[in-house]
Amino acid sequence: MHIRELEVKELHTVAEWLFKMNEQDHHYVAWMASEQNEIFEQIWTLTQFKEPLAYVAWEGEEIIGFLGILPFFEQKLCRLLGPFAIKDQEEVIERLWDKASLTAQLHFDVVKVACFAANQALVSFAERHQFQMYNMERTLAAFKSSYETSETKNTSIVGLSQEDYATLDDIHPSAAYYTTKEMLHLSGDKGNYLWGYQQNGELIGYIYFETIISGHEGEICFVNVAANHRSSGVGSELIHHALQYAFFALELDVVTISVRTENQQAEALYQQFGFKEIHTIYAYQKEMKPEPPLSTTIH
Repeated sequence: MHIRELEVKELHTVAEWLFKMNEQDHHYVAWMASEQNEIFEQIWTLTQFKEPLAYVAWEGEEIIGFLGILPFFEQKLCRLLGPFAIKDQEEVIERLWDKASLTAQLHFDVVKVACFAANQALVSFAERHQFQMYNMERTLAAFKSSYETSETKNTSIVGLSQEDYATLDDIHPSAAYYTTKEMLHLSGDKGNYLWGYQQNGELIGYIYFETIISGHEGEICFVNVAANHRSSGVGSELIHHALQYAFFALELDVVTISVRTENQQAEALYQQFGFKEIHTIYAYQKEMKPEPPLSTTIH
C-alpha cells in the first residue's frame, strides 16, 4: 500500500471512485458532494492550497482509500471527507489519518466528521481517536407521489439576500454546520434557495433548500423561526413552500430533512408532511491541541 497526496491528473479517477463509495450506506460520509462532477470540483479545490488537504491510498493501480480535509480557515475548523477504505480498513484509515492529522493539528482548532450509523469503520475510527459525538440526527424523506399540494400562495414568503444578513444571523443557530455567511453564499448556487417569512416587514423565520440531484432529490438543510414566533405556523408555511417548489417547479421526486433525535416536536411536525425516517447520522468533533512551535531564537 502506498499513500500520497491527491494529484490533479488523478482527479477524474478519484472522483468516480468516491461517487461510488458514497452511494453505499456503509461507506457514506457527510459533506461529500452527491454528483460525480461536483465531487470532482470539490476535491479539485483541495489541490489548490499550499498545504496537503487530500490523500489517496493506492495498491498498485487500485484505489483502496481516501481522506480529504474540507477547510474553513476563518473559523479554524475543518470537516473530513472520509476516511474511506475498501480493504484492511483499520490499517488504511489509520495511515490516512496519520498523514492528514498533521495538517489538521497545524491549522485547525476543531475537526468534524459525520456519517451514517451503518458506516462502522468510520464510527470505530472516531471512537478510537476520542472524537466526541456532538449530534445524532435522523434523516427523513418525503416523496412527491404522496405529497398533497396547496393552491394557496403565501405572499409573506420572499427570497433572501445579503441585505438580510443581520436579521437572518439572529435567527440562524450558532452551532449549525453552515454559518449564516456560508449559507447566504451557497444560496447563490444554482438549485439552492433561501426563503424568509416576513411579518409586518420583519423577518421572523427562514428555510434553506439545496438541490442534491437535479431532477430527483433535494434537501431542506435548515428551517428556523424566531423564538417569539414559534408554534405560530410559520415553520409549516415555510416547509409547504419549499416542498411545493421542489416537487412542482424543480420536478424533484424526493426531499430529505434531518432532525436531532431529541427534537421530537420537530420530527412530529415533519411527519405531518409525509416525512419518514430513512437513516441516522452520527456527527463527531475533536478539539485539536497543536504542539507549541519550536523557538527559532538563539540564546
